[in-house]
Amino acid sequence: MQFTGFSAADFDTYRPEKWASNVFNRQRLEVKEKLEALARGLAPRLHVGDGTPLAFELSAEHPALWNQHRVERQQLSLSRNAEARLELDGLLTRQRSIASLIGDPSPLRQHVFLCVTIDRDRLEVALRLHADATVDISNLVRKSQDFFQRERLLEALRGLSSAFSIELDGRPPLSAEGIDDAALQTLLGALAQAQGWLSIRSTIDRLEAIAAGPALADRLGGLLDRLLPVLHYCAWRRDNDFVSVRQALRVHQQETKARGLAKGDRVRVTRGPFTGKVGLVQATDAKGGLKVLLGSVAVRLSGEDAVKL
Repeated sequence: MQFTGFSAADFDTYRPEKWASNVFNRQRLEVKEKLEALARGLAPRLHVGDGTPLAFELSAEHPALWNQHRVERQQLSLSRNAEARLELDGLLTRQRSIASLIGDPSPLRQHVFLCVTIDRDRLEVALRLHADATVDISNLVRKSQDFFQRERLLEALRGLSSAFSIELDGRPPLSAEGIDDAALQTLLGALAQAQGWLSIRSTIDRLEAIAAGPALADRLGGLLDRLLPVLHYCAWRRDNDFVSVRQALRVHQQETKARGLAKGDRVRVTRGPFTGKVGLVQATDAKGGLKVLLGSVAVRLSGEDAVKL
């Protein structure tokens, strides 16, 4: 399926009176399929700093617990692939409360990511980073304490053009193109204490998006391309480690291996959205991760999130 552009009906699917109704699930699914077609066309050109392609996921089209039973918008997100997430999730998930995991079980809150979002009035292209993404935030803040590294970030932000703004926790937006070193240092200081989202975003009005038709894919791809250098700067990788995460991962992996879980073991999940569920270990990896069959669904877990029965 190729991306064919968005119609007025696609945007109208997210009118407020439709948010909580299952009657419109089919229409939202059709928009979701367009976002998937867009992702499949764009994903090969989008990658993390080591050249690994970004993985994409799509938000739910039906009202559910994790969207507060309202589908106000539909989102395509691009972030680390599952293997790279699993490497960090054992360190990250234990820092989140059960309430936050139930309210938003998506691992995206724990990782810097790019996204394309459609609602009733507009499309948004953004880089987003939540306070729960503690490794990426710490890496960004620590890295930027060095003047020469911070200059690289300033260059990447200024290269975004006037179409992008920077917003943090409801504070007044900053122009990405016009940001200076003093403003960036203030932003980084606030980010270290923030509780919500950092967004670097650009929007396209619905009428403009509709008129673009299939060519909209190239425009969206161009905006995502501009955000890639910022993503590369922020995202923790083994070759972009300014917070000694590699050492913490080694300790975490050793602790997990010490639990002695192996293929075929019967386990109970002790942490995360599947807490209390019992399943069978289907596979383990060298990094301490598990693939566990819970009923008919296979899920990936950190080894410390399950105990042997």
